[in-house]
Amino acid sequence: MAHFIAKKAHAVLKQALITGGSSGIGFALSKHFAKAGYTLLWVSENESQLRDAANVLRNNFPSTRVETLCVDLNELNSCDQVYSWALGFGGVDVLVNSAGFGTYGKLHETDLNAELRMIRLNVFATYKLTRLFADHMLQRGSGRIGNIASNSILQPVPHMATYAATKSFVYQFSRSLHEELRYTGVAVTTVIPPATPGTGFQQAANMDGVRTFGGLLATSVDEVARLAYSAIMRGDRICYASRKLRWTRPLAALLPHSIIQKLIRWELGKA
Repeated sequence: MAHFIAKKAHAVLKQALITGGSSGIGFALSKHFAKAGYTLLWVSENESQLRDAANVLRNNFPSTRVETLCVDLNELNSCDQVYSWALGFGGVDVLVNSAGFGTYGKLHETDLNAELRMIRLNVFATYKLTRLFADHMLQRGSGRIGNIASNSILQPVPHMATYAATKSFVYQFSRSLHEELRYTGVAVTTVIPPATPGTGFQQAANMDGVRTFGGLLATSVDEVARLAYSAIMRGDRICYASRKLRWTRPLAALLPHSIIQKLIRWELGKA
């Protein structure tokens, strides 16, 4: 009976932890969770952005509870801090690893420290938070994890070599873990968005003027969030978070590699 009560209590907990929830894809996803009645636990290193975004969300969804933790996920023990903080609210039903950033330029010209920070955030923090919360969800017998990858994993990406490599880790790690967790009640969804203007990613990566953000596959953050939310909640293995990306993938598979790479080089150049 106690086990049944615990399961029932978990079913109505409805809490989602979203890293980078106060901006970009994370914020757009938060709107869907708010509509569904979830309490939101946000993690970001920007305290003023957390405060301002939380006020915006509460104004749009007055009944939504938003809790925030200002922490730099590059710091050594930050993931453990996030985990302990979330357990203080009873745990979470959903984890979305949305925090991340990119760098742009030829490898030997990029800032080494920026690239190392990117690797720690995109790879290490995603790994450790997934590991910690997957263990927690397995103990409870249910849960959803959404890890944000990128369409840069689909082909070589000159000028974004390290970023593409970090997202390739997210892709392989998440897809493999999805298979490991079959029939456990816990599912990991790999979300693959194309270039998404208006999220802050473009500016943070010093990619102003790069064609891909106005290119054929570019899509809105709202479309990414809508498709990603549905896929994560269903427990899908993978989500191509753009209708255009879904339509063009079969065509791209038919084109010679040399043509694909010419198109990528053009898209990643500056107008």
